[in-house]
Amino acid sequence: MESLTRLPILNFNLKEDLIDLSRIQKHQFPDFVFKNLNFLNLCLNNAQSNLNVIKKALYVCDILIDYSWEMLNTNIWIFVEEKWRLLYAFTTLFKIISLDMQFAGTGSHTDQLIDQHKQNIVKLADLGLLMSGPLMETEFNNIIKIVENTSNRELNFKKRRIEVEQPIKINLNEDFLIKYEKSPSIERFRDEYFYKEMPVIIDNQMQHWPALKTWSVEYILEKAGNRTVPIEIGSKYTDTNWSQKLMSVKDFVDKFILIDKEVSAENKGYLAQHPLFNQIPELKEDIYIPEYCYYLSKDDELESSIDINAWFGPGGTISPLHYDPKPNFLCQVIGEKYVRLYEHKYSNCLYPNEGNILKNTSQIDVEHLDESKFPLAKNTPSQYGKFFAKGNLLSSKCSTSIWLVFLSIFPSFGYKQLEYLCSYNRTYFSPITWHRKFGLGS
Repeated sequence: MESLTRLPILNFNLKEDLIDLSRIQKHQFPDFVFKNLNFLNLCLNNAQSNLNVIKKALYVCDILIDYSWEMLNTNIWIFVEEKWRLLYAFTTLFKIISLDMQFAGTGSHTDQLIDQHKQNIVKLADLGLLMSGPLMETEFNNIIKIVENTSNRELNFKKRRIEVEQPIKINLNEDFLIKYEKSPSIERFRDEYFYKEMPVIIDNQMQHWPALKTWSVEYILEKAGNRTVPIEIGSKYTDTNWSQKLMSVKDFVDKFILIDKEVSAENKGYLAQHPLFNQIPELKEDIYIPEYCYYLSKDDELESSIDINAWFGPGGTISPLHYDPKPNFLCQVIGEKYVRLYEHKYSNCLYPNEGNILKNTSQIDVEHLDESKFPLAKNTPSQYGKFFAKGNLLSSKCSTSIWLVFLSIFPSFGYKQLEYLCSYNRTYFSPITWHRKFGLGS
């Protein structure tokens, strides 16, 4: 028989530790928003045992969450006003605390119910993190840390190997391979690649990373299995049937990574360009910023000037031909990727999309070129690269001068930083170019 326990899990002082409404009161909202926020603040400070009031508070939370969610989705994400992210975040914080107070006030609970309650809180906190980004990162990470510190549950995941029936074969032109170097000095990297805006694959730069020894599907599930992340559905984001879905890492792995047979392109799932290490700091402890970044950065606060995003997906996922707004390194911890680069001077031959949303993305499929539709792209020179084992690092000063394509051959896990593209035991530097990625293997 399961033991019965009484909580609350969270023991925050609402005024001092968590909710500072002055951060949101400086913004302009409809009157009903401030009226409901003040009601929530009053309820949670004076109704510790009144379940009817807490129930009403949860109802108000849902109204404000739905309203802010609608406002968050009325524009392109980068143009969404900060106030809507803050409103979503604060209301989510109120909902988390209300749910915890309600749970504690309804008597004793079985371990199973407590476990489900904790999962619900972590999911809400993840949604708050995803919607608010760095604005409320500390608050939501503190909540998740408290919940996880009280959890002794082990995840039950499928212990299956990642298998690929037949690797994707890529034929590379030996005359156009990206240059390979083994641990060049910082001065050589600066003079020969960074200043000249030349791509390079650098070996032996990640061998000291804990991730190379610890990261596996099982490890990721242990650290992040219950965390909610955004998943891209489809082979590449330019497909007409491409979509996004929020799901737990465990569900993503079970559905798209640990599969018994190959799936069609439209059924592929990809965790792509996501700030996973801000959301789950425990994983960030397993990686290091390459030393080249420290030398090249002009910012005293290096950590704040670098964007670190993660890519995790099965073989066959594709990043279409595009260019990035910042120089970067790609670090491939698991798997293999094929990359193809074009210099920025050939941009007119690569047919960028019109408009603001996808103007950094080409209309062409470089591996299946429609020469009648895109005749200028036929003889455009490019460079190729393929990363093999963990610890490779691909460096690319690609803010506006290199177009890239990446393709995953096998299931893979990598991450990208400002001024660096990194891969499995080698480093790849790509200057400002157009590039295409195709993932190769695990």
